[in-house]
Amino acid sequence: MGVGQLDDEDYPALTMGQAGELLGVQPAFLRSLDAADVVQPERLHRRYSRRLLVLAARMRELFDEGLSLDAAWRIVVLQDQLDTANRRIADLERRLTAHGDAEAGQSPA
Repeated sequence: MGVGQLDDEDYPALTMGQAGELLGVQPAFLRSLDAADVVQPERLHRRYSRRLLVLAARMRELFDEGLSLDAAWRIVVLQDQLDTANRRIADLERRLTAHGDAEAGQSPA
């Protein structure tokens, strides 16, 4: 099962072993992310949601590039902030365009 096949991105569906197998990492890697408060599974049974698996996969890619845990986490946070800012800019541009189109359609009084 691929990460994208999990239905609800926040439902804690996979055990640590399943998550590790899916991501191609050892459970120790997932435990280190949990200990660093980066990827925190649902506590009762230590289960991972799709959102957490995507985050762990992003961290793994950065580790594979030679970054430390702290540096990888900072990059992930900054990427997320940039994505949020870009979505907001796109939304504001759409609103501005719609507003301009609406004003252009009005006849002068």
